[in-house]
Amino acid sequence: MTFTCFSYQLPFANPLKTSNHSYTERQGFILVCRHEEFEFYGEVAPLPGFSKESFHEVRKTLLKQKNNIKTIFDDNNPVDKLKEFYMEESISSSLQFGLDALAYQIEAQHTDQSLIKYIFPEFSEKIPVNALISLGDTDILSQIQDKKEKGYMTFKCKVGVQFDRELEQLKRIRSHFPDITIRVDANQAWSLDQAISYCNQLSTIDIEYCEEPLADNTPEHCETLSQNTSLPIAIDESVAKHSYWPNLLPYTNYLILKPMVIGSFHKCFETKRFANTHNNKVVVTTSLESSVGCYFSGILAAGIGSSQTAHGLATHHLLTDDVLTDDSFVSNGYVIAMNCKLGTIDFSKQQIFTKIF
Repeated sequence: MTFTCFSYQLPFANPLKTSNHSYTERQGFILVCRHEEFEFYGEVAPLPGFSKESFHEVRKTLLKQKNNIKTIFDDNNPVDKLKEFYMEESISSSLQFGLDALAYQIEAQHTDQSLIKYIFPEFSEKIPVNALISLGDTDILSQIQDKKEKGYMTFKCKVGVQFDRELEQLKRIRSHFPDITIRVDANQAWSLDQAISYCNQLSTIDIEYCEEPLADNTPEHCETLSQNTSLPIAIDESVAKHSYWPNLLPYTNYLILKPMVIGSFHKCFETKRFANTHNNKVVVTTSLESSVGCYFSGILAAGIGSSQTAHGLATHHLLTDDVLTDDSFVSNGYVIAMNCKLGTIDFSKQQIFTKIF
């Protein structure tokens, strides 16, 4: 078994802005295990503003631990060995996600099973996917129409920069497309009073949920918000940011699960179990990484995501290029779980890849 690592750098086609950050490019690592005729990939891409670790910290850990990691992948049970490794060493969440992706592929290959069947005894065979649209675009109606014709029926919009203008745009979208599902993400932009006011205004135009409306998302504030609005509330950043996040679940309706931020597959399973304690639906989304990370998030969405809502799995299309030569696992607004396969990577693309080891 060989273990190699490449870094990548991919610009966004258009800068992606939230209330807190602006992203112009995506950096990360592609991990590769090769054994005989098999080649397995994993992705490690900490997201600034969400992940606790940085790109440079992950690079340092990879260089330090590469020999230990290779030894783990030579073992017949790398998943269990990695659990021990994470406990013994300080391994960041994004690196755990990338290493687990490799380990589960290796074990699935050993048992001659598909990855999804190896991980999950039961899973959703067809997973709806949302499309991300910018409320600042002048041609937003034509963009939505184009996405609808491609099979997308759920649309996610960033809010929290200038609410009055955003609300007018959302009203315009709703009047033109009464049949679509709209969800919004405020990225912790609002005070409690603002959140109550804005969520009540959003509830009049049939919004599926508002993600992270509160700048100070304490259980007390979350409870007060839930008592003063009928709009469903989702948590995302809070799961990684606050140790008390399970105490928010009685007052929320959705949990947004970013595997790259949560960490190991086991942590993702545990997060799902917490969400179940208060009947929060789980929406699995990427962290704006390449299609390699999107693929594994899709596998997890099929197994632990809510089957009754769309998941955020098509974000790699926001990048100007991609690491895979074939990224067609999202088709007609859906991921078909059994058809979900990784393509190949051409590491000779010097404008994208740099070999680390």
